[in-house]
Amino acid sequence: MEGTYFLDRHHLFIKFGSVNGRVTRSTDQNLAFFAVYNMETTEIVSLYQNSSEELYSLFEHYYDHFHANPQNSLHEKFISSNPNSVHALDQLRTIKSKASSPSQFVKKMMASLPYTCQSQSPSPYFDLSIFRYDEKLFSAIDRHRHCTEHPIKFISVRQPNVVKFKIKPGSDSGASDSRGKRISSLFHPFFPLALSIQQTNMQPTVVNVHFRR
Repeated sequence: MEGTYFLDRHHLFIKFGSVNGRVTRSTDQNLAFFAVYNMETTEIVSLYQNSSEELYSLFEHYYDHFHANPQNSLHEKFISSNPNSVHALDQLRTIKSKASSPSQFVKKMMASLPYTCQSQSPSPYFDLSIFRYDEKLFSAIDRHRHCTEHPIKFISVRQPNVVKFKIKPGSDSGASDSRGKRISSLFHPFFPLALSIQQTNMQPTVVNVHFRR
């Protein structure tokens, strides 16, 4: 068992996979299974393989059930998800249409499940109805991504050609080699403040503080 969390007070969402699959670089290539377990009846309600189109359809239309969003947070309205944001849904379907293999795309999307609690930032800078940005480099979901030496642009949705601001992660030493570097970010829920953390093998961790005036 790789991970589990509550869907509601009666059901658990459980991921089953091999131990070796957790340490390989291409986690989306590994075989995994997802189960919905009813704790009252002690029954497996549903069982899906990680390439299941049915599971992906549920993920696309009921995304919020796969993620523990802060239901009572005043900043919840800024969290863009497939059910509540046409921009997020369009972006997801565009990525899917460009995928070379539908089954591999589904596996890639399912590789991140189950999400950990409190792993999604409610910052308005990630609201897809306000800003556009490259989700391969930055995302509201807290996880490590490939580092880039170029500034990450946040572009206005209402003014498509206007770059509102840029974030330059990583070191200012001038080094241009981004191989082996991973970046993660932490945004304040409402202040224009963010941290970017760059980790490189056998190198000191680089932490940058970003503040928008």
